[in-house]
Amino acid sequence: MHGEAAFFDAAAPLLKALAKLADVKRPADEAAFAAATQNAPVAVHGNARLALEVQIDPAAEQARLAKEIARLQGEVSKAEAKLGNAGFVARAPAAVVDLERQRLAEFSQTLRRLEDQAARLAPSP
Repeated sequence: MHGEAAFFDAAAPLLKALAKLADVKRPADEAAFAAATQNAPVAVHGNARLALEVQIDPAAEQARLAKEIARLQGEVSKAEAKLGNAGFVARAPAAVVDLERQRLAEFSQTLRRLEDQAARLAPSP
């Protein structure tokens, strides 16, 4: 948190209880806030800024992402196989074919997003 110090000092216990936070910290200055919130989501309200620090286990998150990526790759393959089947496209109602194309687009978009997340979590060489 950065902004009106007295407000945050008074509101810290309330924020902690309502948001079920482990801790509420106020950085000493602007540089400390910027460093602490480099990759954190920040909410701005007036002069006040509130950042959420989320701590994760990188190995567990990589494993979770790998599992979800594998599942989505399977879904993309199934959808591509359906749409690649000329018989399915010719015989199925247009609405069903459009739905399958939409599913493929959504799966592909989610897959790209998760692959980007996995790449950001990968250790630097």
